[in-house]
Amino acid sequence: MRKRTAKILKIVAVAIIVLGLIYAIAVGVSAAKLHRAYAALEKDGRPMKAQTVIPPKVPDAENAALLYESAGLLLKAQPAPNGNLLDYAGGLSKTFMKESLSQEKLAELQQLIEQDVVTKALWVIEQGARRRSCRFDRDYNAGVNILIPDLSILRGLSCILGAKACLEAQAGRLDEAWNMARTQLRLADATLNEPILIGQVVRIALIRFSLRTMREICEIAPPNEQQYRSLREDLAGLDDVGPLVRSIDGERLLFGEWAFNLPKDELHKINAVNERPDHMPGLIRWFVTFRLRFKPWFLADHAAYMRFMQKSMEFIERPYSEDRANNMEEDLNETHHLMTRMFIPAIPRVKVIYCEMAAELRITRAGLALLQYKQAHSDPSQCPDTLEGLQLGDINDPFSQEPLSYKPQGGGFILYSVGPDQKDNGGSPKQEKQEEDWDIVWQFPKEGHG
Repeated sequence: MRKRTAKILKIVAVAIIVLGLIYAIAVGVSAAKLHRAYAALEKDGRPMKAQTVIPPKVPDAENAALLYESAGLLLKAQPAPNGNLLDYAGGLSKTFMKESLSQEKLAELQQLIEQDVVTKALWVIEQGARRRSCRFDRDYNAGVNILIPDLSILRGLSCILGAKACLEAQAGRLDEAWNMARTQLRLADATLNEPILIGQVVRIALIRFSLRTMREICEIAPPNEQQYRSLREDLAGLDDVGPLVRSIDGERLLFGEWAFNLPKDELHKINAVNERPDHMPGLIRWFVTFRLRFKPWFLADHAAYMRFMQKSMEFIERPYSEDRANNMEEDLNETHHLMTRMFIPAIPRVKVIYCEMAAELRITRAGLALLQYKQAHSDPSQCPDTLEGLQLGDINDPFSQEPLSYKPQGGGFILYSVGPDQKDNGGSPKQEKQEEDWDIVWQFPKEGHG
């Protein structure tokens, strides 16, 4: 009996030693993968510490953010038929710009925008747009708990500015309209230095909204020569991909590294919020918890996350390719790493959003130059045969890397990008809920406005 017990104990001891060795080897292999992932990022010149991506403090007297926030809070403090004035007037303004309003709602919007409190808020925004810097006060050490209420304020203010600019143009106050459009564009650039991705996504959306405002005002009256020169300067460089790339670094350092260095209990709570384990069978719930606590898997997950983030930056920096976007989507969907799936942003979609903005920006730059050409020549009904003589610099289509498509037409023009499907659809604009076979188009004048 004793011999048998001793033999069993020896077997158990050997098994424990073997398992311990296997575990140690697994930890070593995963740690080596993580080390290589860090080394690759460092070799690529990417920032490795959170402090390097956090924007520096800005003196209050130079900080536009303080004025933007005060304008937003001023409007939020005012009651409206539904909620507060910022949200209500912002919603009406957005509908006015993107669709149309009934005569009753249009009259209501005009009355809201003419209020003294709105005039004061817009004046405050204009003062902010003249300041040199913009930096919102955030706790960048809070990880996914970071608070960013100013983004919704910026959206509301931008919508109101756009509607106000168009209403001023319709009333014949063109100088005021174009000044308002420039203020809207500068407001859109408020999150230029924001090191988190959502800040850059909002910036892209607000730039696109500002471009829409400019195109709408052009239907009434294009900018004069002085206004055009100012707009050309304002628009220069807004399609720089650098801020977007830096925000992916910020995602990695402020969210990813924060999460991978959390105590396991805290990490499990975050996973519980995302995965809703109350809907999982008990065995699967146990397996998920085990994977987060089992060091070899956790280190391998961390390494996979770092590799994906490096690929994300490379993908954003490279020319658009639908095939590359699909491959990246497939790689992420096929990964078995829990944390990687949880914290990797939807980079292919972000790339499309950025390229759409860049296309609209270049189309708008080219269109404004064409309108200036028409005003400067003896026969304003004619557009040039090509864009080559307009000295526009880089106005290639970001989706095809070829020159933007341009057609002079009836004293006006059609400018377009082939869009995300990379197919030339002859300048056919996107219809509601249309998923493909459309282009990103500026037709001047609009149908029915010629």
